[in-house]
Amino acid sequence: MSVLVGYATAGGSTRGVAERIAAGLERGGAVELRALTEVDSVRKYEALILGSAIHNGRWLPEATAAVDRFRAELAGRPLWVFSVSSVGATSTTLSPRLAGRLRRMTPEPQAVQDLRSSADVRDHRFFAGAIAPGDWPGVGRIVFRLMGGHYGDARDWDDIDAWTGRIRAGLVENAP
Repeated sequence: MSVLVGYATAGGSTRGVAERIAAGLERGGAVELRALTEVDSVRKYEALILGSAIHNGRWLPEATAAVDRFRAELAGRPLWVFSVSSVGATSTTLSPRLAGRLRRMTPEPQAVQDLRSSADVRDHRFFAGAIAPGDWPGVGRIVFRLMGGHYGDARDWDDIDAWTGRIRAGLVENAP
């Protein structure tokens, strides 16, 4: 089965998540890892995993543009999506108390909601990324610290691997 793992990244965290997912899926067939800016069409893929970093509650513009570009080609293909931000389903760069509240309150990004209305979205998963000093410049740095933010890599590789395993199982179900 031909699978695309496509991503849009700002600082590299989302690319790292996409690389981990692609590596976990390679055991099951042909997997192609590509930045969404490099994808013109998804016709040749039988399944898709698409992800983006989130800035200001939204997928990056290049991810949204890519989804708009090949929206008509998504029909009939299983699709899994992921978003990378300060708060993931199991880890965070913010204070645990604030992260718990944000997990309950934060809606899916609009791009994911739009995909649900036009594609066969099997699942959406939030992952925390990595943040370094300078990633949130100026006032953002102050806000980050006030939210109990801590610098470092908060990606939960076990959670990413488990989600990849669920995708792999879904791909087996959809194999011709």
